Amino acid sequence: MISVEQLAENLPEGFIAVDSDWRVRYVSARARHLLRNSGLQLGTDLHDLLPDAPGTKVWSELNRAHQKRVMVEFEVFYPQLFVWHEVRAIPDSEGGLALLLRDVTDRQWVIQKDAEHAYLRGLFADAPLAISILRGPKHQFEYANDFARNLVGGRHLEGLTVREAFPELQGQGFFELLDQVYGTGVPFHGSELPAVLTSPDGQTPQDLIVNVSYLPLRGFDTEVRGLLSLSTDVTHYVGKRQVAQS
Repeated sequence: MISVEQLAENLPEGFIAVDSDWRVRYVSARARHLLRNSGLQLGTDLHDLLPDAPGTKVWSELNRAHQKRVMVEFEVFYPQLFVWHEVRAIPDSEGGLALLLRDVTDRQWVIQKDAEHAYLRGLFADAPLAISILRGPKHQFEYANDFARNLVGGRHLEGLTVREAFPELQGQGFFELLDQVYGTGVPFHGSELPAVLTSPDGQTPQDLIVNVSYLPLRGFDTEVRGLLSLSTDVTHYVGKRQVAQS
């Protein structure tokens, strides 16, 4: 017959058993990994293991499960670990609780990204400058507002990398600037930079002067996961200024 310990160690979730006084009676290897605590000792008070204030969601739900003897389920973000955990607390027959932990950071990241995307679409849709969201080290277009598409003659952008969308920019320094911001996490702001784009038919070169800002976008783990690109075509204004100065 399989033992409780064998069952716990073969669960896809992390497993922690606590007694009625919140002392840890058992903790699986998976739970130690999820909590980044390989040296966790049996007998440890759960309040020391999960040092959230008593009134926080974690302890509010755990106390409800403990006092009312009902199963509870909730999700919690641990900034010190940069992870989201789904927690199920199940009362046992001895007054304690069985806790099942599952890492749902990836799911939360998708939810946050979708919410962020919807928010930014609404916020940036009518902005009077070209705004794009680029993801990953290859700078793939995740979003581009109408102004950005109009600036480049209405060409399709989303789903393409910047090098695929603008092969004519090779050698003009823009790809290198994007790589630099992604690699260092330091924003870049440039004024009146010359750029040569091709017309929508791919035949006629267009000389532009642009102001650009490239800002890092970070994930839950604080690592750079993408870039926010802001661009404004100032060709007309620079031309008028040069005429006035001549």
